[in-house]
Amino acid sequence: MKIEDLKKDIEKLGFPIKIEIKNKNELYVDIDKDDVKKILETMFKKYKLYFSGQFCLQDKDFIINVILTDRKNGYLIILRYKTENEIVSLQGIANQSNLFEREISDLFGLEIADGEDKRNIVKHEIWENGIHPLRKDFLYGQRVKDLCETEEYKFKEVITDGGFQIPVGPVHAGIIEPGHFRFSVIGELIENLEIRLMYKHRGIEKICENVDLNKLNLIFERVAGESSAAYGEAFAQLIEKISDFKVCESIMALRVILLELERIYNFLDDIAGICVDVGFSYPAKKFGYMSELIHQLCERITGSRFLRNAIIPYGSNIDFTEIQREDVVKTIDIVEKRFNEIVEMTLNTVSFLDRVEHTGIVEKAIAKELNMTGVVARASGIQYDVRKSFPYEVYRQLKKSINFEEIGGVFERYNVKIAEIRDAFKYIKTSLTLIKGDVEKKKQWIDIESGKEGFAVVETVKGELIVFARTGENNKMDRVYFKTPSFTNWNGLTYAVLGEIVPDFPLCNKSFNMSYSENDR
Repeated sequence: MKIEDLKKDIEKLGFPIKIEIKNKNELYVDIDKDDVKKILETMFKKYKLYFSGQFCLQDKDFIINVILTDRKNGYLIILRYKTENEIVSLQGIANQSNLFEREISDLFGLEIADGEDKRNIVKHEIWENGIHPLRKDFLYGQRVKDLCETEEYKFKEVITDGGFQIPVGPVHAGIIEPGHFRFSVIGELIENLEIRLMYKHRGIEKICENVDLNKLNLIFERVAGESSAAYGEAFAQLIEKISDFKVCESIMALRVILLELERIYNFLDDIAGICVDVGFSYPAKKFGYMSELIHQLCERITGSRFLRNAIIPYGSNIDFTEIQREDVVKTIDIVEKRFNEIVEMTLNTVSFLDRVEHTGIVEKAIAKELNMTGVVARASGIQYDVRKSFPYEVYRQLKKSINFEEIGGVFERYNVKIAEIRDAFKYIKTSLTLIKGDVEKKKQWIDIESGKEGFAVVETVKGELIVFARTGENNKMDRVYFKTPSFTNWNGLTYAVLGEIVPDFPLCNKSFNMSYSENDR
């Protein structure tokens, strides 16, 4: 169903609504607070839409936005309702809605009506009470004081005889960001895992409201360092969408090259980590070395190992000449040949396969229930890739199929990441043929009137990233919201480890390799 037809169909449902199409693929539906659950259930049953998250805006009232997506036709539906002090809980209707409701409650101070899980998620015990960082009266630069006034978080308790708990983190022995993993174990087997994150709230969404649009890409790129290019792409996509601006094919192809280079070095590091965690050091070192070659290539063509400040709205912040083109081709050819050799080594090593096959399984039904996206979802049989459902830049020409597996274990996640790397090699080479001549560095001033709003949807190395932005006064944003892939994907790990032994947790964790910083935004 086309978005125009959906609009007409929703208008016939008989609910008191106001409905509007913006930016060609966004349908905004203003509804009454009392109708939220009925309308949402209708959206699921009648139109087969997916729940992707919810967030809050603050005007005179608070406005709750429920994000739904049509993956087949590539558009978003945003259900909006006004509220004074409470969120209508969607727990039991929309999967993982408790995460979004708890986040809104902590950051805006709204109560969760009728929700089963009302625990803090952003606010930790050290926080002072009565502080809600995303409210307009919480001033930019104001800090949350360490007054230890927040109530203690309640973990699930082991009640079975012979059970015990193993708390790990948030401070870890290695170089790792803060996260707490509480294992409930009976004998050797993991019976439950509860993950608590968001120990380092950085206030990025508040910062985004106070930075000029012409510097805002630098903030976006620092939400998650390993996905700098993807977040930069999200910012460029947002600005160009609400400005109704389209760059030339050469710049679109160059952006895809950078995005796919980012995917290569990330997935090389991921599969290297899987090899490390089963004690297979030779391929781990080789994959790590290949990742370093790609990082060095990134630095040569953009000035940054992490491709920062290269993708910008309206143009390109780097020159891309025949010299860079030849460098990309030469490096990719070297890495690709060696990559295939090392992959074959791992797939023909019995001791490696013995550790990764049928380990850390997340069944398709569970992955769907958790709204998992990205590689971890596709390894469980969910055939969803943003680049195909919501194609951007030149992906409509490139992305013809989706890499997926069925069983949903460590081995399947390993295989999908290998397939993603191979696709990236292919997409880069094809994109190079779409670049006509040299791409010159061209930076255009961003100046957008207030009240414009829109969404960007990007496939990062972790999965589906959805970003909402509404422009404000003085060439700044009034609100920016990041629905990051790790925010919902992390809970998939709690199912992957069930029935496994504790020593296999690092292997399962590395095969997911979700981001801490995406939650600590």
